[in-house]
Amino acid sequence: MVIGSIALVLIAVVTVGQAQAGSSAGSLAELVAEGEQSWRSSPDPRDPVACATCHHDPDETRGWAASFPKYRPLPPPEGRVMTLLQANAEAVRRHYGLADPERAALAITAYLTSRDSGVPVFPGIVAGQPVFEGRLRALARSVRRGERLYARQCRSCHDGGGVAPAALLFPRAVNGQVESLEGFLGRHRPDLPSLGWDAQPTADLVAFLMSRLAGRQMGGSP
Repeated sequence: MVIGSIALVLIAVVTVGQAQAGSSAGSLAELVAEGEQSWRSSPDPRDPVACATCHHDPDETRGWAASFPKYRPLPPPEGRVMTLLQANAEAVRRHYGLADPERAALAITAYLTSRDSGVPVFPGIVAGQPVFEGRLRALARSVRRGERLYARQCRSCHDGGGVAPAALLFPRAVNGQVESLEGFLGRHRPDLPSLGWDAQPTADLVAFLMSRLAGRQMGGSP
């Protein structure tokens, strides 16, 4: 059963990767360093405004990774529950003007997540910031959708309780490539259409899996 309480306590996952092939970064450490650079400076020399221009307080941004998946209140009809990678991709596309935002989003996600090791995970909630009941209800609906999707596509081979801890292994470096949970899920069933790393069903499935890991801390092990 999906947790009935609106204030779901889920475990955030580091969501850095690509839908078809992993990033070719040599290591997670290199990806984190790239993400910090992307966070601090715009790739467009004509527009120096970067993520850190507005979000310059380290205490403010610590805990962001631990708050995902969560509802992003974008202008209608774009608002929806997103993973951290998906939210960063949307922001990079909008603020940096990148036609293909995935690489920069992937690196920024790795950087933000690296800063949250040991932070308690509360999707939809960031310590010291307002809590919106409507957004938590949207997150609860996402978890329920993810449970139904898991039952259709995953449960015949995988027990949810046994699989969920594996999410803590992501992102992971395999053969010199960085793989995200979203990318892995999109490729795991080649007999089915890919969910798409940036699609709502992927966010729903991640939200359900993370709901099984209540009480874990970022940076923990399975």
